[in-house]
Amino acid sequence: MLTVPSFLRSSRPARETVHRRLIQAVLALVLLATAVCGMMVVNAAVGDAKISRDRGVAVADVLAEGSTTLVRFRDDTGVYHQPDRGLKYPTGLSRGDRVYVDYQRSDTENVKVQGRGWTLSVIPALSVWLVSLVVTGLMFVAVQWWWRRGNAGERTTVA
Repeated sequence: MLTVPSFLRSSRPARETVHRRLIQAVLALVLLATAVCGMMVVNAAVGDAKISRDRGVAVADVLAEGSTTLVRFRDDTGVYHQPDRGLKYPTGLSRGDRVYVDYQRSDTENVKVQGRGWTLSVIPALSVWLVSLVVTGLMFVAVQWWWRRGNAGERTTVA
């Protein structure tokens, strides 16, 4: 009897293996989205804690609004600063506004609106997480649909 050498056999993975890997990929995406959203909140809390440990207070002029709200303020030594990273928690501010800010004296790039804190990052993080759950849920449904469609075809050809 003639046998086919292993290197000539099909190198395609079994359908079950592909299904399992796709499910693992979807679960990995859910875990990644969860970690990223959690880090959004943790990063905001750590930044606020750094400001609290080395706090300076100033009045800042809002120069530009948008994805990065730019401000200019004078620190307690009289030096003007314009952080490139912008202002944390700028909701409701517009160009030309003057607002009290808390900043980290040792890193004047770390600036937030006075009275606002890391808890404001929870809602955006949760909304991103929910959207990612919906997207990965749809991906999971698509994988299951593909699996059932393929298995239904195999049952009809075998019977």
